[in-house]
Amino acid sequence: MNKSPLISVLIPSYNCGRYIKQALESVYAQNCGDIEIIVVDDGSQDDTKEVLKQYPEVKYVYQNHQGISAARNNCLKNAKGAYIAFLDADDYWTEGKLKDQLKYFDEHPECRIVFTAFENFTENEGLKTSKMVRDEIDFGKTFKFPIQSALIKKEVFEKYGCFMTELPIKEDTEFFYRLQFNGVDLNHFIDKVYCRRRLHEKNSTFTVNFPMKSFLPFVVKYLRKNIMKG
Repeated sequence: MNKSPLISVLIPSYNCGRYIKQALESVYAQNCGDIEIIVVDDGSQDDTKEVLKQYPEVKYVYQNHQGISAARNNCLKNAKGAYIAFLDADDYWTEGKLKDQLKYFDEHPECRIVFTAFENFTENEGLKTSKMVRDEIDFGKTFKFPIQSALIKKEVFEKYGCFMTELPIKEDTEFFYRLQFNGVDLNHFIDKVYCRRRLHEKNSTFTVNFPMKSFLPFVVKYLRKNIMKG
């Protein structure tokens, strides 16, 4: 009988063929052998599938384009690890992330999710000058909850659910609000930059037309339907 992996590294991807190799290599650089890697391709129209042929050990799952929440949920559906780590296909980790987080879990048995510091970056000088990108970079200096930096016990998803498919962006933000509402401690944090988030012209943050004034009504509606009962 095959042993289940300790960590499932889950990579949702949409037209990120030019970046995904760096993401995968950063996973291998963790030197944390007891893992599985699952890529859910959300209907990409680029060379993502061809790039992934270089990595036959990676589980590749294709779905018609449904958005980031559906892709993350499909990743979770296929995951067998006791711990979950999400990495977007256009981002990457630095060496030591997973080992340090596993050590943290060993030292804090009450912990269910641990984050690391992260930083946003852009390789496009023109993109850097836009106010939206400057705001996102500044946001990254204070916000410590990017899902790409987290290591999460799978039981958290089993108890509190997956991602809202109604949200085209900020699905991870809603998920963490939901955890906080349920009393999950989100203050477990390793103050070292292990996650680098790439900002570029095709980020859904910049391309999806979803006014943030609509975000909280979505969240409140979800909480009332699924949590605020009785």
